[in-house]
Amino acid sequence: MDKTTNWYRINTGQFGYPQPEDSYLEETYDLSTACPTCKIGKKLKNAFRFSSEPKAKHSQFIGLNWVLDEVFVRDVVKAVYEDQGVTGVEFTRPLRHKTGEPLETIYHVRVDTVLPPALRTEKLKTEKCEMPHDPDMIKFLMANGSRLVKGPFCGATKFNYPLRDEEEIAIPVSAFTTAPDVVRIH
Repeated sequence: MDKTTNWYRINTGQFGYPQPEDSYLEETYDLSTACPTCKIGKKLKNAFRFSSEPKAKHSQFIGLNWVLDEVFVRDVVKAVYEDQGVTGVEFTRPLRHKTGEPLETIYHVRVDTVLPPALRTEKLKTEKCEMPHDPDMIKFLMANGSRLVKGPFCGATKFNYPLRDEEEIAIPVSAFTTAPDVVRIH
């Protein structure tokens, strides 16, 4: 059996929405190689935009609603990462949407290194980019104009973030041999 590494979760609260709310995906990401339905394959191209500075002044790690794979931090976290020589991260400033000026109190933690496929998936819940099967779900999504019933569907499987103790993220240690300190999971 392969050795695995333990993961410690740092959950962020969601404070605000990416801007502009109706087109942040197109404004923030290059979607040319992404699935039009599930958006797997999107690549960051522009700074995130916030309506204002996050008001959660005591939160050192911050997330945005609708954006579950990006983290924003305050100066104290950036200083610790830099003092400790943490590799694999770059800090950039998100922008205030109305003015385009950089925010003063937070940084976006940019992580561009992606591990090779190594995630153990047997204990994770999955979703597949396909037409939903439940008629009630289809009716609900259609009533809300969701893209999740319009397609096209790429068929990719997404492994959901663990929400219960019996679910876990496990990756063999060998996947990290040449990796920096902070990486994205394939």
